Amino acid sequence: MISVVVPIYNSADTIAECIESILRQTVEDVELWLVDDGSEDATATIIDGYAAKDRRVSAVHQPNKGRSVARAVGVSRARGEWVSFVDSDDRLPANALELLLAKATPDVDIVLGNGHLLPDEHRELIPMADFRPMAVRADGPIGVPWGNLYRRSVLTPWLFDVPRHIVNGEDYLFWLRLAFSTERPVAVVRESVYDKGAEHTSNSFRWTADYCYELNELRRLSIPADCRAAYEADMLCDRLANMFAVATWQRRQEWSASRYYQELLADARRLGRPLTLKQRLFFALPSLRLRRLYAWLSQKMRNA
Repeated sequence: MISVVVPIYNSADTIAECIESILRQTVEDVELWLVDDGSEDATATIIDGYAAKDRRVSAVHQPNKGRSVARAVGVSRARGEWVSFVDSDDRLPANALELLLAKATPDVDIVLGNGHLLPDEHRELIPMADFRPMAVRADGPIGVPWGNLYRRSVLTPWLFDVPRHIVNGEDYLFWLRLAFSTERPVAVVRESVYDKGAEHTSNSFRWTADYCYELNELRRLSIPADCRAAYEADMLCDRLANMFAVATWQRRQEWSASRYYQELLADARRLGRPLTLKQRLFFALPSLRLRRLYAWLSQKMRNA
């Protein structure tokens, strides 16, 4: 019924706990695909051990090609009607797949987990016409592939076809393409169905204006051309969030004249959504240290 795919790279310290959490699920009709993406530690030995002693577990080894390719390889081997992704340093509560599967009705292709993280959204079933703008903005838990269920038939190779060097934002592109791959509504599980481990990639990634420009081109091309204009304002929201990240990593002289920033300003004016006074103040701060302090204080106030 469910194929769980775990992309793994150098996760010897966490993968056993991750696997155990999946094998302890209250849903029994589960197969587990462990895709070792060129690990250089003891990962291969650990996952081969689980595959040897549990018929539900299969281990795949490949040269390092990135998480997107590892997930795609797992999907290509999967036999379940539904697919779920788990990262190798995370865990599933024992009833996670049971909660997700309960919403996997014949009229949906996507079951979104951790629905309690959706801002101001309380529907159990979201029409795709309403869900797509949310996916473009990456609202709440939308934008990460883990903690959900997907009908295997909608997980086409195109969803995972992202340049190798795009290591932050590739999950967003997955969701964006997925949202335009089906017309069926999205079922939402309100309970928490995923235990996230320590985040490493997003916390240490150094955003640059050039990287965001390429990511935005991929974003734009992920939306069908005939309806792209309808989502410009939603795209602007996530483009602006990316620009905030750039401003906390790069010196102002490195991004102020960049094509990405200048096009962002021009599109904001064209769409009638110019930057707010607070946003202009942030970008006008002369030093990287001040912008980081401003961002930290803003986040602290939001979480208070």
